[in-house]
Amino acid sequence: MAKTKNRKKVNFMIDHKILARIQELIPQGARSDFVNGAIDDALITYSRKKAFEGIRKLAKSAKLSMTTEEIIKLKNYGRP
Repeated sequence: MAKTKNRKKVNFMIDHKILARIQELIPQGARSDFVNGAIDDALITYSRKKAFEGIRKLAKSAKLSMTTEEIIKLKNYGRP
């Protein structure tokens, strides 16, 4: 991946302990890629959580019942 292609510099705050760990563990020059990947992973997880909550809410409001197997299948849909 090109380091600056399709990227925008942003300004936001992170906890100083997290920054220290990034600086300790991730080499300079690889930090943007690391943070981009971590945020992308977190957004995928968050969107799946919200979708799952929506499924549960819809099932409850529609008075549908789903088996544990069906819920797990929906929860894991699209995951590698």
